[in-house]
Amino acid sequence: MCQRFDCQASGYNVNLLGMIQSVISAFSGFPPELATFLVAMTPVLEQRVALPMAIIGFGMPAWKAIIITLAGNLLPVTALLYFADNFHRWVNKNSGTFFGKSWLKGLRHAQEKFARYEKYGLLGLALFIALPIPGSGIFTGTMIAFLMGVPFKHSLPYIWAAVIGSSFVTMFISIGIDKVF
Repeated sequence: MCQRFDCQASGYNVNLLGMIQSVISAFSGFPPELATFLVAMTPVLEQRVALPMAIIGFGMPAWKAIIITLAGNLLPVTALLYFADNFHRWVNKNSGTFFGKSWLKGLRHAQEKFARYEKYGLLGLALFIALPIPGSGIFTGTMIAFLMGVPFKHSLPYIWAAVIGSSFVTMFISIGIDKVF
């Protein structure tokens, strides 16, 4: 049986409250708003840790926490997705270097690996981003969109919608749906 933040998962004791407290300690020198923003920008932690940290750890109002968390999560990923094609073209042009050859080889391998998921399209990508499973999230989803060759203007609305939806689910779980409405 799971307590609010202490669950048994796959034989490992996952103590989310302890993790949130550790993150708060690491960012203790920062104002709560900046700490929330920076944690939301972090690829592994993202809004799944930043939002509960802001609401429960810092006592921030839910509306403020969700706005700061979304800004921290969406801004860097939007820039990454926007510039990914330019970066890829630059590497392709300069592929004579070790880095360029390694990048192209890794990219081909990743594209082959994700090719079987293309049938799910953008809705599948949005669902992947929204699900709170290890390895999913906005940074991984953005990488997948790039690898699948989805143009920026087509993938961005799905990625944003998935993160916004996931943020509200995280908020409901963090503070309880009854306290939101």
